[in-house]
Amino acid sequence: MDDLLFLHNATSKIRNEWDHQRLNWEEHVIQLQHEGKFNNEYRMSLPTHGKLVRILDPILQRREYNSRGSDGPILVEHIIAIGLRVLAGGRTVDQRHIIGSSLSAAYDAVDDFIDAVNTAPELDIHLPQTDEQWHTINQGFTNKSYNGLISGCVGALDGFFQRTNKPSKTNVANVLSYYSGHYESYGVNCQACIKSDLQFIYFGVVSPGSTNDNISYPLASGLKEAFDNLPLGYYGLADAAYTLSERMLIPYTGVDRLDPSQDAFNYYLSQLRIRVEMAFGRLVNKFRILSGKIEGSLDRVTAILTACARLHNFIIQEDGPFEGVSPEDMDSNTDASSSIAPFGMNYLPVVPDDSFVSYSGVSHTREAIVKFIRENGIGRPLHNIERKKREENMLLSVGGLEVDREFISPS
Repeated sequence: MDDLLFLHNATSKIRNEWDHQRLNWEEHVIQLQHEGKFNNEYRMSLPTHGKLVRILDPILQRREYNSRGSDGPILVEHIIAIGLRVLAGGRTVDQRHIIGSSLSAAYDAVDDFIDAVNTAPELDIHLPQTDEQWHTINQGFTNKSYNGLISGCVGALDGFFQRTNKPSKTNVANVLSYYSGHYESYGVNCQACIKSDLQFIYFGVVSPGSTNDNISYPLASGLKEAFDNLPLGYYGLADAAYTLSERMLIPYTGVDRLDPSQDAFNYYLSQLRIRVEMAFGRLVNKFRILSGKIEGSLDRVTAILTACARLHNFIIQEDGPFEGVSPEDMDSNTDASSSIAPFGMNYLPVVPDDSFVSYSGVSHTREAIVKFIRENGIGRPLHNIERKKREENMLLSVGGLEVDREFISPS
């Protein structure tokens, strides 16, 4: 009898749709602010989040969601909340309980958020268009260079490998080209160029995952052309996977590093170039969806990566650059490094499946800097020499690692 009564009470509550209790956004914010957790949960400060809401509201408010059986509509704040949580590494199936929606509405909200971020002109990533803009970027790098030694830098370039599912044969001509033997995963090659404050002036998903950086770089729409046409005296900095030129300086490799002046050049170049590695590190720490394998079509992968890069810039513009890993970038119980990344990195640098090959090139600019270093007796700082010895000893102790250290980080 009791069982029948329970069944009657339960079935009497069943409707065509379950009730979904919407998150009370104002109370939610008050609680997070009281706990000091808003930045941690939404990857940005409350004022910056408010500005993001104002930017995306004209796009998202036109979206209509089925809210029957709920206590209110899905607000723009709800859409942004679930979108940011998913990009931060949460699963949509879990986050939908927080905003109180059906699973299908939650997936729609995440997709709409990503599309809105990629559509909003206020969040566009731009290459500099004028000499004055290049000059401003140059000043930022020069101020961070030891005694202004590397004085013409206007961007640090690099690529990283983003793991994905195996692409469909109906979507790509060569499925195998997306497979990286080094990481034993399918993926894509992303190319990026940054300013000294870690903002991207270019970010793009440009090629299949097996493609090396030197081949991917010309495929990055407008990037190579921008550097090929730089004002006289300006250049970009990259690692030894790129081709040396007057407009692109790379470190010395192999036996050339035995020359003290060329070795010192490597250090001072790396002092600036490493900032693109820092940008990637910050990007992946904030948006943990990038630390794993992104599921979905290649179009969805590209949309997610692009949205993360645009939000990365927006957060730096509003909240300021942060040189290390900020507390809100990391969960207290999560190791930021990736188990398959080299040297404890939290992102995956593009590593060719075959043995590392440096590309020949000529740069009188690099030669002039090395000459200045030699004539003025400039060398690596003592602390860096000691660190380099420790890293070389570590390399010797790691069996089977064939990647040149200068390829990964020439510091």
